[in-house]
Amino acid sequence: MISLRSIKYLLKPHSVLKNLIFFSLITFLFVAIYLTSSWGMTAVSVIQPNKLMTKWAANKEPFSEKKWQVAATRLQSAIENNSNNAEHYFYLAALYDFKAYQKPIWNKSALKNRAIAISLYKKALQLRPTWSDAWANLAMTKTLKIEFGDEVKVALSNALSYGPWEKNVLHKVLWVSLANWKGLPVTLQQQVIRRIKETVESNGRVPDYIQQTANHFKWHEELKNIIEDVVGPKEKKQI
Repeated sequence: MISLRSIKYLLKPHSVLKNLIFFSLITFLFVAIYLTSSWGMTAVSVIQPNKLMTKWAANKEPFSEKKWQVAATRLQSAIENNSNNAEHYFYLAALYDFKAYQKPIWNKSALKNRAIAISLYKKALQLRPTWSDAWANLAMTKTLKIEFGDEVKVALSNALSYGPWEKNVLHKVLWVSLANWKGLPVTLQQQVIRRIKETVESNGRVPDYIQQTANHFKWHEELKNIIEDVVGPKEKKQI
């Protein structure tokens, strides 16, 4: 079960969570623009929905049901034209995630939209099983739907395995993991801790997003112990 503290955090505004999705979307937006000449409509079909979602995530434009429907229709048409493209399913799932963010997590509409997003992320992963961002988003969306079973644990492990050096992936994995830290198997806890240590060693400091996520979930002591393992107790204040 997810802790009461974590549920209270989930009930708060989703600005942090929207930002997590924002970074993965903006990265793909540049890639899609670059590949438009070779992919044709495959890339074009996701550019407009991507631009829209990045504006929403960055609070540059208020959420619009009408614009959401236009973007969803465009991606659904892209799927009809090419049902073997994982990106179409992934970004349609992200659209449903954004729609779900407009309501409290217990809202029936939010639950329904997240259920659709989950099925779409799974379809994307059937086509592209090594997509770390899709695994991380699947874990996040199921957690926000208050579902934290074996499927989420597998998604977390796969996200870390396939995207070990992706900041956005680790940020999402850390957020989901700390939401139910005591419910994780020891092997998965060790996998998360190992990745945090590698990140601290690589950066020479604790990145802000790791510190902030630890603060959200009152994980200060655990993070302090990880830092001491990396640099020793005397040097930890300098990181």
